[in-house]
Amino acid sequence: MHRIALAVLRGPSARSERLRDQTGERAVRGYVFDEKFSPVWDETLLDSARTTSRGPEWWRLAQEIHSRSDDCDAIVTWGERLSLALTTVQRFARSKKPHIAMMCQFAKPNVQIPLRLFGGSLHAVITWTSVQRRYLIEQLGFPAERVYLVRHFVDQLFYSPRAVEEDGICGAGAEMRDYPTLIEAIRGTDLRCHIATDHVRIPHRIRLVDRRVPADKLSIPPDAKITVGRKTLPELRDLYARSRIVVVPLLPSESDNGVTVILEAMAMGKPVICSRTRGQVDVIQDGVTGVYVPVGDPAALRQAMLSLWTEPQKAHAMGARARAYVEQHHTLERFALNVRAAAEASLEGRPGSDSWWTGETSLIARA
Repeated sequence: MHRIALAVLRGPSARSERLRDQTGERAVRGYVFDEKFSPVWDETLLDSARTTSRGPEWWRLAQEIHSRSDDCDAIVTWGERLSLALTTVQRFARSKKPHIAMMCQFAKPNVQIPLRLFGGSLHAVITWTSVQRRYLIEQLGFPAERVYLVRHFVDQLFYSPRAVEEDGICGAGAEMRDYPTLIEAIRGTDLRCHIATDHVRIPHRIRLVDRRVPADKLSIPPDAKITVGRKTLPELRDLYARSRIVVVPLLPSESDNGVTVILEAMAMGKPVICSRTRGQVDVIQDGVTGVYVPVGDPAALRQAMLSLWTEPQKAHAMGARARAYVEQHHTLERFALNVRAAAEASLEGRPGSDSWWTGETSLIARA
């Protein structure tokens, strides 16, 4: 086993005390992933920085990580900004330290341009979207054997079925959401819905000029039973539990927008109705664990919602299959194991492929 460091941007929570709850009842168990790596670096590393660089925190963190690269055999970074920053730093420093980047969006100019310029210094990429994997290989020319495809995750203990009364449906999430179509689909029905967000983010191809629309700008009919507002994670879990259906309406995209909410809802044993975009294709089994509807089609969305709302046994059976699918493929423990296995495989020269990489894959490859 190699000594592999993990570097991640945690944002405002980096310097907050994180509750360690092995039951998963009170808090998401992020430590499960972290414990697969050593050392683990985040923004707190800058509190004892060896370097004196200037600039945004993610850039300073990349330089600090580079200065400590002798402390490990390889570095795994999670996220676009930190991964690209470290890639750039290593390229100019001519560093040979293996850098494995966990990323999921490669088509945006602020990602693809640095990758075209400096991506050759990346040792490997780990991603969880088959569509973006193909873009990375076919459009950016990144070697296929250095790309590892793993299934995304949800903390299946924190998000788990609850025996409570269902009194409505819900939507959640901000990025590339098409809530006007959801609102129109609810119009004229008795469905009660809460939309758990305080804004909608519509990324420009260049992230610096994303369009951020406050949720209070959504046009909601006065007679509709629709409420809007952000939820804490425990509140969101309670909302899922009270919802018979979780709806993820999406704008057209080649990214896997919505995957976090989809997996959270499935882990709660809820069927998901999702817009069929080009990028959101890796999780839902149409008609089995959820339902796809055409993008921007309120009539089709209304029909799908009413079908599951008026047939609770059908909805519950679909939700049970969704939970079973999560337990088989998308648990936090399995994700952590698979990412670690993919990183080890890259260091041992075992190639990635278009199949899902697992810890079991690594064992077979070694045999």
